Amino acid sequence: MKGLFFSVCLLLFSSTVFSQNLSYLYYWVKFKDKQNNTYSLSNPLQFLSQQSLNRRSNQGLVPDSSDLPVSPAYVDSITPYITRVVESLKWFNMVVVEINDTSYINTIKQFSFVDSIAPIITYPFKALNQNNNLEGPGTPVNQQIIYPDVHGIAYHQLNMMNGDLLHQMGYQGQGMLIAMMDNGWNGVDTQHAFDSVRPRILDSWNFVDPQETIYNDSIADAYGTTTAHGTQTFGCVAGNIPYQYVGSAPDASFALYHTQDNVVEWVMEEYYWDAAAERADSMGAQILSTQLGYNYFADGIGNHTYADLNGNKTMITMAGNTAASKGMLVFNSAGNEGEYPWYYIDAPADGDSIIAVGAVDSAENVAAFSSRGPNSAGRIKPDLCAQGSMAAVLIWGQPYYNSGTSFSCPILAGCAACLWQAFPTKTAQQIKDAIMISADHFWTPDNNHGYGIPNFYNAYLLLATNYNGNILRLSDDAAVYPSPFTSQLNVSLYSANEGNRTIELFDMLGRKVYGQQVYVRANTFEIFSLPNLDGLNEGEYFVRIDQQKQFTHPVVKIK
Repeated sequence: MKGLFFSVCLLLFSSTVFSQNLSYLYYWVKFKDKQNNTYSLSNPLQFLSQQSLNRRSNQGLVPDSSDLPVSPAYVDSITPYITRVVESLKWFNMVVVEINDTSYINTIKQFSFVDSIAPIITYPFKALNQNNNLEGPGTPVNQQIIYPDVHGIAYHQLNMMNGDLLHQMGYQGQGMLIAMMDNGWNGVDTQHAFDSVRPRILDSWNFVDPQETIYNDSIADAYGTTTAHGTQTFGCVAGNIPYQYVGSAPDASFALYHTQDNVVEWVMEEYYWDAAAERADSMGAQILSTQLGYNYFADGIGNHTYADLNGNKTMITMAGNTAASKGMLVFNSAGNEGEYPWYYIDAPADGDSIIAVGAVDSAENVAAFSSRGPNSAGRIKPDLCAQGSMAAVLIWGQPYYNSGTSFSCPILAGCAACLWQAFPTKTAQQIKDAIMISADHFWTPDNNHGYGIPNFYNAYLLLATNYNGNILRLSDDAAVYPSPFTSQLNVSLYSANEGNRTIELFDMLGRKVYGQQVYVRANTFEIFSLPNLDGLNEGEYFVRIDQQKQFTHPVVKIK
């Protein structure tokens, strides 16, 4: 599959095949340990930034052996037998190398510190046929329209998740570092829409053609130029043309990484992604947003099967799960295979710890093209949804509409950055939990919606009321938390119809100790707080909620 999650409902570009007379032999070499190392866990600033250490410390995490770079002594020992080191991957204690003389493979195997060696690719390097789900030109927007909301045409897709409310409260991603893995970053360095964010692009690297420059993507130009994929997905988060288009986290900082090969679709791209995730981790990124996914490759070499997508098997999925274990939130597009024979999410969206994002339309219906779950281990996928069908994007620096989970993912990831900015001492898991609980299918998840469309204002309220992970589900429409509680109890309500509802608290003798009437909007989750409960005695109480039907449930008060 083409790794970029392009639009499935717009124009397909013509098929063109290029070939090169290059024969590359790529191997990974895994080491047994990290001994004879010039790096030490006692001095983590040798290999992790202070920002990275701070992110770990805030979450009770400490660097471990997986954070240590591979042993330079081991790399030096095999260097005479390889053509070059392509990538060094510390999380898996391996290096990816090019070996043009295969007679050296047995020599490398003989080193006592080498655990194993295996090929990544051993076929003539040729381009992938490009006639598959490539992004179309998009639908242009009348540039003369001045929208009443500062977000312009991006307002609806943010308001769908109440992300605009976070912006109104002043949370627009300031101080957050978002790393994005993609390709086709043409124009980010020149287009007016990115003028304000450009000083906050703190890092960039092309892993496919090792260099810092990522903006001269000439291969992408051969297929429609300018609709450069990375530029569009970046705009969903960082674009800033007030009253025409404002992205979901316009004040965040960014690291932009080119990990998708323009010339050929091959499994090496998963290793590039791992290298980028490790670099983002060392930079101190809090959020990874990726609009790539893999199931099959050029000539069928290295294809994944559905059975491989069990949540922790493919290289890129294992890397994504590892990134999450380092205290980052990892978002990945679910894929655009919903109308194709594959149908399911792609790697790494299958990951146990990866938030796979599907697509809905403006009416909140799941887009037909959005890839479905579950993963092969039965885990519900996607995890969440956001608008990806006719989403507002930036093409050539101007507002357009386009479709694909490539857009729903960064739109949602940017809102998550704004939420985490509001609660910088919370852990990645706490932020993730609040987002998931706020989603409109949280109580009734399925493999089309996942847990649904998040409500970032409700997620904010959950975190503001010190949600501690204990929640009591009373029904599909009501829940209370925390239980046990101390000074405050919170009630989440959903109603199909607007109107007044009554929330009451009774002791074991049937005496009402608290009562509150609240107003619930139609088809909306609302969170209400019952404050100042410090004076209640310890023990068991009952919450009674009078909606269309009455719910009663015990809760426990502690000091």
